[in-house]
Amino acid sequence: MISDQLGEGGFTLIEVMVALIILGISSGAIFQSLSQSKRISWKSDEVMETARIAHNILVDSALIDTALRDKEKEGAVEGETGWHYVISVSPLELETENAEELLEVPSMVKLNLCLIHKLGQKEKSFCLTRWYRR
Repeated sequence: MISDQLGEGGFTLIEVMVALIILGISSGAIFQSLSQSKRISWKSDEVMETARIAHNILVDSALIDTALRDKEKEGAVEGETGWHYVISVSPLELETENAEELLEVPSMVKLNLCLIHKLGQKEKSFCLTRWYRR
């Protein structure tokens, strides 16, 4: 009588295996999404840091004036370990309607700012372009 009650209320081996497989697949998907969100968080932190450094360089009027005068400027980013910048200045040229000719805008220049982040053997660069009035 007791053995009949235990036999009816338990799970079969197949049911336990199916439950474990479902649990394994679910936990794998959860851990993968957590890992992916962490990678996205690291990338966004890196972009935010780069934007902050670029902003600090672009608001440094003495540095920008020197770059505009010399047409090029490079150096280490002050106070930021592993960061280096390269600024190049060229005349602003826009494509015309026929796309074969370039029209130079006399009172404007194009400033290219590239930030290079060196971490040991790895190096990442982030570049942006801004127009300036002379």
